[in-house]
Amino acid sequence: MKDAELCRWLLEVNEPWEVSRIRVDTHSREVHAYLSTGKSWFGRYLGEQPRSRWRHTNIGVYKTYIHASLPEQDGLPAHPFLGKSASDFTHGLARRVIQCMQDGLRYSQVCTLLDIDIHLAWQIKHAIESGQLATADTELRARLQLDDPAGQTGSTIPASDDRAWVRLLALDCPFEIRLLSLKLLLARARQDFTRAHDPDIQVLRINELRRFFIKHEKHLEHEIAQLNSDRQQATEGDQP
Repeated sequence: MKDAELCRWLLEVNEPWEVSRIRVDTHSREVHAYLSTGKSWFGRYLGEQPRSRWRHTNIGVYKTYIHASLPEQDGLPAHPFLGKSASDFTHGLARRVIQCMQDGLRYSQVCTLLDIDIHLAWQIKHAIESGQLATADTELRARLQLDDPAGQTGSTIPASDDRAWVRLLALDCPFEIRLLSLKLLLARARQDFTRAHDPDIQVLRINELRRFFIKHEKHLEHEIAQLNSDRQQATEGDQP
């Protein structure tokens, strides 16, 4: 059995989706699966760069990431191996979290069991509490508050759907950026974001930028403080 076929079987990928290629990082213990619905040409898949990346349930001890571009049609089934364009986790991972909690585990225990980092834990927790996940009932959302009374899974980095990222990517953004690598990333991302008329492309740029913030959080205290100050000012401005 070929690697891509084995990966398709392990991830339960259904047609018309196919695993076009996989990348295994043994150092970081990560598996990256690239999905496609395009046609192949001499064994090589044709198509654009995947617009979304989601964390999926682990394959053994390896963290699993799915890379794919969602079709433009609305009302498509929520395949377990895919996620929403604005999220960083698959429907399957969210369902596994909910299932574990329904089986009696506390949220912190679920995050440890599934090897979910604090930033992704905050996103899933926010999705459950805000009613974005249909399988999460009111009782489950109430338990989340009891399991995390002090906001232990909270994050100082805004969620990917926060408008603060749009303001950061504006060409006239007044934020002071001290980290050189972030300056270079923003220079490219702002140009792409401004030219992109497709919302999915804009979401892709936001997710890339947010992942950079997560990876280099210790060096971005000044920039993160500005993001949160901007969020607070925007919230106060919306109040009557």
